[in-house]
This record gives sequence, C-alpha cells and structure tokens, in this order.
Amino acid sequence: MAEKEEKKRGIYSVLKDMGISLSILAGATLAGYVFKTFRLTDSDIIMLYIIAVLVISIFTSKMQYCLISSVIGVVLFNYFFTYPEFSLSAHGAGYPVTYVTMFITAFIAGSLANKLKRNISIAEQNAKEKEEAALLAQNERLRANMLRSISHDLRTPLTSISGNASNLISNSKTLDEDARQQIYSDIYTESMWLIGLVENLLYATRIEDGKIQLNRSVEILDDIVSEAVKHIERTHPKRIITVETHDEIIPVNADANLIVQVIVNLLDNSIKYTEDDTAIKICVGKENGMAVISVADSGTGIPQNEKEKVFDMFYTGGSRSSDSRRSLGLGLTLCKSIIDSHGGTISIRDNEPAGTVVSFTLPIGDVEINE
Repeated sequence: MAEKEEKKRGIYSVLKDMGISLSILAGATLAGYVFKTFRLTDSDIIMLYIIAVLVISIFTSKMQYCLISSVIGVVLFNYFFTYPEFSLSAHGAGYPVTYVTMFITAFIAGSLANKLKRNISIAEQNAKEKEEAALLAQNERLRANMLRSISHDLRTPLTSISGNASNLISNSKTLDEDARQQIYSDIYTESMWLIGLVENLLYATRIEDGKIQLNRSVEILDDIVSEAVKHIERTHPKRIITVETHDEIIPVNADANLIVQVIVNLLDNSIKYTEDDTAIKICVGKENGMAVISVADSGTGIPQNEKEKVFDMFYTGGSRSSDSRRSLGLGLTLCKSIIDSHGGTISIRDNEPAGTVVSFTLPIGDVEINE
C-alpha cells in the first residue's frame, strides 16, 4: 500500500514538473511572437527562452528539466523564429553557433538557479533544525524547572501532612480537642493547597499542549464572581473579600469554569502575599465595550521591573508568601493564557496607598430576549 502511494506521488511529481516546463516554454514562445510583431531582434527572443529555463529550474524538482528545457528552447527558437519558419533547418551560417551559445547560456543559468534553490532549501532546513533544537532545549529547561519547582514546593505540604497524620495516629488519645482540631485544620489547609497546585499543573499541561478548549456561553458576570468567592470562602473562611458591582447586569461570552479558575488564582495570590486581617476587593464593571474585573489587595506590592515578568511561567521573583511558602509561579501564567484565549487582556498595576491590582477584560455577550 505504501509503495503504491509512493509510486502515485512520483508519477504526480513528474507530470506536474512536465506541465510546468511545457507551460513556461509555451509562454516564452507566445511572448516571442509578440516581440517579433514589434520587430525586436532575435537576441531578445533568445533571452525569453533563457529566462524560461531559469524559471523552470526554480519551479521544478530535478536538474533534468533544466537540461531538457534548454534543448527544447533551442528547438522552439529554430522552428518558430529562424528562416525558414516552421522548419528545423536553418539557412544562416551563424545559427549553429547561436544555438550552441543559447543552449550553454540557458543551461548554465538554469543550473545556477537550481543550485541557488538547493542552497536556500538547505539553509531553510538548517534554520528549521536550529529552531527545533532551540525549542527542544527550551522545553527541556522548562521541564527541569518544573520538576525542581514541584519537588521543592510539594515537599513542605507533604511533610506537614504526613507529620500531622503520624502525630494523630500515635498520640490521638493524649491530644486534647483543640490540638486535634488544629492538626485537622493544618492537614486540610495543606491538602487544599496541593489540590490547587495540581489543578494549575493540569491546566498548564493542557495549555502547553494546545488541548484546552473553550466551552463558551453567555454568562452573567456577577454569578461567575460569586462562584469564585464561594470557593475561596470555603478554603479561607477567615479572609475578608468584598465585591463591588454596578446595578446593571453584565453578560459575558466566556467559559465560566475557566474564568472562575482565573479569579480563584488571583484571589489566592492576594491571600498568599497579604496578612490575614487585610481585606481583598473585587470590582466588576464595563469599559470600552468590554467587561472589566479587578482584584485589589493591600499587600507589599510588586516592584516595577517585575510587573511584566510575573506572567512568565515559573517566575516567582524570589518573593515568598505570608506563610513563607514559595510559589510555583503558574497562577498568573494560566490567567494570562485563559484570558488571551477569550480575546481579553490582563494587566497589573500598583494599588493606592499600598498593594497590587490585577485587572482583566472579557468580551461582553449578547443576551437574546424572547418575546
């Protein structure tokens, strides 16, 4: 089966190159008649066939077509444009030399064009291989960074969970109720952090592989924000999160689950880098025909030279969260990828008097009204 397909492709390639060659030579012959009508010289018509061989060398796959086209070009010139016309004989004493010169010139020109084409092809192939090698090296570095970051970040919560579990197994009878509740709370907190990390890793893998698909629909933005806030309130019940919305209902054309994930990541970031007694504010509104969602905190803020880098994968800026746990550097990268795929934008700026504001936009959806 494979041999038949290969044979078919070979036949198709030969027919294609033959068709190209004959078409170009026919075009040169027609152009020669135009030149003759305007009483141009034989040398001008010869140049047409030389140019034809050049073009054939560029658009065909093998050198043989250049050689054959050079011969055919000489024959066509002799048949159509030398006396006696429409005959392969030539009465002029200088014509044999002209034919040989024409053939040699056309063949050399075609050979040079073919060689140039080959060199360009080789250069493009080398550039492609270098690009692939650089991309492979970059992917290897990303993979190595991911493994180092994951191994570093997983060790602390896993050690805490296993240590607390071991403590419960060994000393559950001697621990008082408050101590047990604290251990339960620590295990829950660490496990929820691990779940969030795994979810981000899964999203990162899907985005890098190009497998993420948007299930868009028209959703009410307030409902999406409320769902994200409920998620955070379950995992961080002591944190104060306020939502500022306008009276008007804002529909958005978005994948609700992914936008919930974006808001959750932004809130998680704010929680990581602020103290427990500080509030986090979400603002929802419209601007320039787009829905705008902002998450503002009053933490230490982000240095100006790091604002553009925070959206890069695995970039943490060396900063640590309020509980001294280092971030893996995936949250904002995922947010940017998701918002970009929706046709929106995401940006970061300083909050006044202190802290950070991360804002993103979404396209407003059209709500159909059934009468």
